[in-house]
Amino acid sequence: MIKLGIDNGNYNTKSSEGMLYASGFAVSDREFITPELQLYYEGNYYAIGERRLRFQQDKTREQDTFILTLPAIAEAMKRSGVANADIMLGVGLPIDSYGTQKEAFRQYFLRENVSFVFEGAAYRCRIADCKVFAQGHAALCRYYPRLQEYRSITLVDIGGYTVDVLTVHNFRLDRASCASLRMGTIILYSRIQDALQKSGILLSDVLITDAIRGKIQHTDRRKIEEAVEQEVSAYCKELLNALRERGLDLRLPTVFVGGGAELLESRLCGDGLNTVAVLNRFANADGYKLLLG
Repeated sequence: MIKLGIDNGNYNTKSSEGMLYASGFAVSDREFITPELQLYYEGNYYAIGERRLRFQQDKTREQDTFILTLPAIAEAMKRSGVANADIMLGVGLPIDSYGTQKEAFRQYFLRENVSFVFEGAAYRCRIADCKVFAQGHAALCRYYPRLQEYRSITLVDIGGYTVDVLTVHNFRLDRASCASLRMGTIILYSRIQDALQKSGILLSDVLITDAIRGKIQHTDRRKIEEAVEQEVSAYCKELLNALRERGLDLRLPTVFVGGGAELLESRLCGDGLNTVAVLNRFANADGYKLLLG
């Protein structure tokens, strides 16, 4: 039995084995030019990581999330040196939909005789079990020893589409504190792209990420730097104000987690913030696997 944690983000898909790719694909009835991240499943070829899919409030309505999980399963099987295996998945849902979608999401993944080809190698598996956990809360599990000195912790999980918030006291969840805000980094990316388009500058999401990190290879570097600085500052200010409006005192020990937190880490450790840790984008997937036992 292979145990695997998968963070099925609307922006990126991450696995506990360290696999990361955009949550999207191009589909064709013919092979693509290169085999990298190419999946063949049920008669179609998928170029994984292309054309991020639209936001899906309920991922069980379409096959998309399952298709996007197969590359991570293939990678885990490859690392185990097998082409046929039983799989136990640990997956997660945002806090605001966890209670209503938990069982449906679990059933969505349970499948027999799943056959597919990934990057030229054939795989067959049975998803024998699946356990569903709450995003954000699971991310803390691996870091409990590191954070045990803090009696109370506020966790802020900055994803692509949502920001999940919760508070734990002595590592017991305060359920009244749980919330999901539609303030993920997709808002920031859209604002930066809109600002740059006014100057005729067109940057993809990948290049926007590079620009936020200060890696700009463009002749209008100065304009890009100014736009990025302005929009990142405004986004972070709005996000922190929204958290405070929800009654969160960010001067108490706070943990930020997720791809958005990793990207904006330098902005999350300023005055008025008591940031005790910034966990990387794999923290949820790692937590799901750990919670499988």
